Amino acid sequence: MKGLLPGLLLALLGESATARAEPSVWQRARDPNAAARSLARLRAERLFHDSLEASGDPELARELSLGSAALLELSGPNNQDAWQKVLLGRALLEVQPARALEALQLLESGLRRLPASDFKLESWFDLGIGAMRLGDVGRAERAFAAALSLAWDPDDRARCYRNRGRVRSLAGRMTAAVSDYRAAVALARDSLGSALSRIGLGVALERSGDYPQGMREIARAVALRVPAPQNRTLFVLDVPGLSWVPEHDEYYFRALAAMSEAQQAHDPEAAEAAYQVALDNWERYLPAAEAQKDRFLPNARRHERRCASELERLRGAGSKGRGSGRER
Repeated sequence: MKGLLPGLLLALLGESATARAEPSVWQRARDPNAAARSLARLRAERLFHDSLEASGDPELARELSLGSAALLELSGPNNQDAWQKVLLGRALLEVQPARALEALQLLESGLRRLPASDFKLESWFDLGIGAMRLGDVGRAERAFAAALSLAWDPDDRARCYRNRGRVRSLAGRMTAAVSDYRAAVALARDSLGSALSRIGLGVALERSGDYPQGMREIARAVALRVPAPQNRTLFVLDVPGLSWVPEHDEYYFRALAAMSEAQQAHDPEAAEAAYQVALDNWERYLPAAEAQKDRFLPNARRHERRCASELERLRGAGSKGRGSGRER
């Protein structure tokens, strides 16, 4: 899908530029600033397109999005069509978090009047991410459902299911979350999508009370390596660009992944090192989770005790082995 967007946007920009290329003589007579606003709109659309192209350079993408938002706002709310409202909403979500609610309202207002397209799918998806960050899980779930209704590519459908599963998990609707993640696992074709879907399913299963099956799914996700530049591969949670809602949940995922590695370790030293990584991540997770009264706090406390107990056992066994070696 992402690969299709630049071409799609260029086509839309071409149509938009033709439709609004130059105000007519009568328009200029009624409104002397019409030409300036028309040019600002066109430049804003091109800047937004360039920001998508620059996704590999976050700082450049942010600057381009900011420029797009500024130019779009010059046209004024009364001169924005549905396409421009959606563009402005997406740009504001990217660069002005303080205006996130306004951005969501702009997106919803414009999206209702846009025809089905890949651009509309991506815009619904952005709306879902923005709503999730605001904690508006109802709005986020509706947005991901709308994106899913437009998606036909299996990987795009997996992405929609995966994020709707995430929203449902945050709302504590674990049965529905597990169902969405299972659908994502079945659909995902690329290695990153497969790994994200499996680790999401594993955590959802663990949080729903099925710890053994959850850890098996997490182990499968950990075993999947994601291609990276220079012929490298990455652990899925180390892939750049992942975002976390809430932010401290990253430590929950990393802790369970490390526990999975400890359980799969072939020697005590590797198991000990992995349990230490897990314990470090639980210790990072717990203060923020306690402050926010996270619904999964009891699970985390239970796992922290399990890691501490396993570390004590492994270190005790190791010290006995070393001691007997010295006696000989």
